Amino acid sequence: MMFAVCLFLAFAGAAQLDEIKSEADPNRRAEMAVDAAGNELNDARESWNGGDWTKTQVSLSQMKDAVELADSSLEETGKQPRNNHHYKTVEIKLRNLIRRVDAFRLEVDYEQREAVNAVETRLQQVHDRILDAVMTKRKRS
Repeated sequence: MMFAVCLFLAFAGAAQLDEIKSEADPNRRAEMAVDAAGNELNDARESWNGGDWTKTQVSLSQMKDAVELADSSLEETGKQPRNNHHYKTVEIKLRNLIRRVDAFRLEVDYEQREAVNAVETRLQQVHDRILDAVMTKRKRS
């Protein structure tokens, strides 16, 4: 029964990401993906509070996938990050999401923090890359 619930959640999250991937505008897709990542964090927190670590892990994985979709969508625009306000919008949303993930990491049991920490590390890497792109004047290659 538990496996069926996790499978359903994985498909539901994947369906949401597929819907976001169908957005034609890469800037809008990036913002939608970061918003979806925030929703996945809410789902992970609810699952954790409900005592279901498996659903929590699925939500964390989908959150990481959503952030990576946002990153690839911004790259797809082909615009200079300094001249694209969507980069800064996504960077701010990511910064807030990282803070929320850090607070969640402190809520979970010590043995399970490594999974949350891995997601937080990946989010920080994406955030740092986006922030660096916005703040530097060099041309993208």
